[in-house]
Amino acid sequence: MRPINLLPPEVAEQRGRRRRIGMALFGAIAYVALLGVGVLYWDSKVSAAREDVDAQLEVNQTLEREVVSLGDAGELRSEYQDRSDLVRAALATDVDWGILLNDLARLLPPRVWVETFNGTIISQTTPGVLGQVAFSGVGFDFPDVSAWLRALDSDQFNGVTGTWVSTVSESTIGEAEVVTFSSTAVLTNAAATNRAETLIPEVP
Repeated sequence: MRPINLLPPEVAEQRGRRRRIGMALFGAIAYVALLGVGVLYWDSKVSAAREDVDAQLEVNQTLEREVVSLGDAGELRSEYQDRSDLVRAALATDVDWGILLNDLARLLPPRVWVETFNGTIISQTTPGVLGQVAFSGVGFDFPDVSAWLRALDSDQFNGVTGTWVSTVSESTIGEAEVVTFSSTAVLTNAAATNRAETLIPEVP
């Protein structure tokens, strides 16, 4: 059955107008709400970015303060290096004569004994040469002098090479016949100590 509208056309038109106005208001409110949400979202993003910038600025200021506090570090390192070089230069020809004589006593042939010893450090005009050592000794026979030469030229006597006997003569001690001799040898850089490195403190 076809519906019959008994209301005047003006009422229907007024209702339609109110409906359109309501929909327009709803759309405007929804748009404003959407804009508000967008503004809040971007405001939070901007606030977070500002916090990150503030945190980075604080880190930068801390690093700048550390750089200022370490401004003298380069100067101190340069001074440390200069003094270390002085110690190395002063002990470049350092020889532990006690160790050298102890090694000599350990390798001394049983029929030979040393009466005098003299060690001299010379300027390093010859590469690898640190100085010279001189001995005077006594043996029971000439083969004992040969044994002396072999002992000093052995690899076990570190830092000494080029052993030479300059004089040998027969003599007596009491009723015993002996031979006395004078001997020299070259002192090499292997005889130098590492005392400089032990005296220089390590810096991390």
